[in-house]
Amino acid sequence: MIDLDELKGCSLADVLEKLEQGRIGHRTAMAWLNVKSYDELVEIMHTNDRLMPGHQPMRVSPETRALVRSIFRQQATRAG
Repeated sequence: MIDLDELKGCSLADVLEKLEQGRIGHRTAMAWLNVKSYDELVEIMHTNDRLMPGHQPMRVSPETRALVRSIFRQQATRAG
C-alpha cells in the first residue's frame, strides 16, 4: 500500500482513484484530505462519483450535484 509521503504532488482525483482501487487505506486518504471522520471521507468520495471499496453507489440528486458544482465554481472565481 501507498503511504502519505508517496501522495505528495497528487491531485484530488489521483487520491480518490487510489482509494477507490484499494491502493491506499482510509486513514491515509483521510490524512491527505485533512478530514476527521470516515463519514466525511465517504461523502467526498460519493460527491466525486467515486465508491469506497465495498460500498454501493449513494444516490445524489441532480440538484445537489449542481449546487456543489456552483459552489466550487464560485470559489474558483473568487480565488482567481
